[in-house]
Amino acid sequence: MKTIIVHIEGDEGQDARLQVAFDLARASGGHLVCVSVMPYAAYALGDPAMGAFPVTTLIDAVEARRREERVQVEARLKSEGVSWEWHSADGDSADRLVEHARLADVVVMSAGPFARAAQMTLGITGDVAVRAPVPVLAVPPGARGLAVSGPALICWDGGQEAANAMRQALPLLKLASNVTLLTVAEKDSPFTARRAAAYLSRLGVHADVMERDGGGASVEQVIRSVAAECRASLIIQGAYGHSRLREMLFGGVTRGLLSDAPVPLLLSH
Repeated sequence: MKTIIVHIEGDEGQDARLQVAFDLARASGGHLVCVSVMPYAAYALGDPAMGAFPVTTLIDAVEARRREERVQVEARLKSEGVSWEWHSADGDSADRLVEHARLADVVVMSAGPFARAAQMTLGITGDVAVRAPVPVLAVPPGARGLAVSGPALICWDGGQEAANAMRQALPLLKLASNVTLLTVAEKDSPFTARRAAAYLSRLGVHADVMERDGGGASVEQVIRSVAAECRASLIIQGAYGHSRLREMLFGGVTRGLLSDAPVPLLLSH
């Protein structure tokens, strides 16, 4: 993964995103593309009770905040010894990140409360995971980096989304100390976990196949349990194997893991 987009937002999850991006760049000899997007709403005039408020003053205040954020992040970038560049844009954050992903290998964003704009949606991270041509690496806000050489857990259900995620994760799988390919008895598919493991073996990645029966637990609960058992440093999963409307209304593995990811989560649709 040579070209790594990192979302610059100035929120509480940013430090974790940056640290994971640094670890990934150093492990792969990669280049960081920092994308800072200022939503148009930031330029809104606000409360009408404020009365006449000079638009130029408001714009100056927004731009000053933007420059301050850039100065702070660039100071950290310069101290990390990685290759990087900076892009500023206005508009919808998801739209701009998806555009930049055309010439990238992965987009580093946040999981957890900073991933969603409202209670019933997965917000910007889910939107980018569905629309971008590359995977999203969703980072828990409390993460202290990415153990690139640690164990990796692949969640496999035989679907197209899981296959995409596994293929796009190959550069990381080749760096992992061991790889576990987990399948939970949920639906029949001719594309079994063992076929997926055979595919990986031809690419130089040995994966241990683990088949689990839910036994009354949800698929998400099984994934969390196995991730803890394997001490996984990375979970790889297809995003939105069911319709987004279904996941929004009734939950779903993607939504559950992304809302409270135990470790960095590589998502691909």
